[in-house]
Amino acid sequence: MKNHSVIDNGVRKWISRHVAVAGFIFSKDKKGNWYVLANKRGEGCPDFVGYWNCPCGYLDYDETTKEAIAREVREETGLKLESSKFKLDYINDSPENSNKQNVTFRYHTKVKSFKNLALTTAFSEKEEVAEIKWIKLTEIHNYEWAFNHLNIIENIFKKHYEENKIKKFFKKIW
Repeated sequence: MKNHSVIDNGVRKWISRHVAVAGFIFSKDKKGNWYVLANKRGEGCPDFVGYWNCPCGYLDYDETTKEAIAREVREETGLKLESSKFKLDYINDSPENSNKQNVTFRYHTKVKSFKNLALTTAFSEKEEVAEIKWIKLTEIHNYEWAFNHLNIIENIFKKHYEENKIKKFFKKIW
């Protein structure tokens, strides 16, 4: 979407898609294997078609970044997670070698069990998502990732979910 203005209650406001959100959702199976929720970018995406990413997108008018990540997760995967469950990990500007002007709010959370969670593309934009799945962390290097999500997944997991840190983290959110 290009920058444009709208009139809201008689006041001109500028709309722009420069604030992005990304959600990194982890889960562990009964055997202790960790997974991350990801989707394969479909033909309707403007870039990185066929690459994998964690749910992400842009902040819409009149919503918080936490509301935006909950919405994006719902649109791209079908999962309805409360925005309060997401914890902010990091805010970053676009890389210097990028022609983008995005500021990205990176959020993370954990779901207790993913085996019974139904994934669907029913809420996504046309051909935005080609496939959705839980990818075992030991296998994430077998996929091609968009937006540096491979490194971000590894960094968030190490920072927040390694066993010595996870108990403290989950006492706060569960």
